[in-house]
Amino acid sequence: MPAALLAALLAAGAAHGGEPGAATPQPGPPGPSAPLVMCYEDVEQRPWSSPDASGLNFELLRRVEKQLGERFVYAPKPWRRCIEELRLGTVDAVVAAADAKSRRSFAAYPLRPDGSADPARALYSDSVNVFLRAGGRGSWDGHTLVAPNQEVAVQSGYLISSVLRERGYRPRELVKSAEDALRLLQTGMFDVALLQGAEASRLAVSDPRFQGKVVQTGPPYWVLPLHLAFNRAAYRRNPQRAHAIWEAIAAARASADYRRLAAEAGVPEP
Repeated sequence: MPAALLAALLAAGAAHGGEPGAATPQPGPPGPSAPLVMCYEDVEQRPWSSPDASGLNFELLRRVEKQLGERFVYAPKPWRRCIEELRLGTVDAVVAAADAKSRRSFAAYPLRPDGSADPARALYSDSVNVFLRAGGRGSWDGHTLVAPNQEVAVQSGYLISSVLRERGYRPRELVKSAEDALRLLQTGMFDVALLQGAEASRLAVSDPRFQGKVVQTGPPYWVLPLHLAFNRAAYRRNPQRAHAIWEAIAAARASADYRRLAAEAGVPEP
């Protein structure tokens, strides 16, 4: 074969990566991950969250972003809508979701070896408290909840509705905020409400509309950890990313800096 032709063939083979022994092209470093879109409830749940994306949850997640070089985009919506968009995959995650068997088909949580959701990697734990209309026929002694006609006012989309339904009660999801639920008691529409979060307790004690008309009675009806829950498809795309975020949440919760913020907000053990 003429030398000129042989040289041309070798050059062509090298250009197409076909020369024997040629190094395989290596991919460059991965580009930055796309921001994660997170839905959160668009009503006050102080000190954890407010509609303007302020509160301890967002302070915690900002620390996670900084630690991991992440970027989170927040979308405030009614809680029922957040859960539905998590199911559909419209959002990557929701902020402060309780674990439930009914949600496991579309939501991923940080799990312990026994398969239960890990409270150490939750955002925080919250209480569902019992509120009664003063002078009404409802009661709660820590064991038995008495509600006329088994009807209990609850916030729309909250997991406590399923719990009550399983126990034979008739949860009425007519409102989405604690304030509106307390108004249902104050006006006499219900005698019992089960409401999640410190905001309801604060309003019952400090708001003149409810003083003397609504009373919180203890102990809590239910205490539950609330997690950053990922859509299952988003989790499967990059499980390492989700686990890194959950681990960073646990580390940030334990930090002296975050504990100081939590104590200033009235939460001794975040």
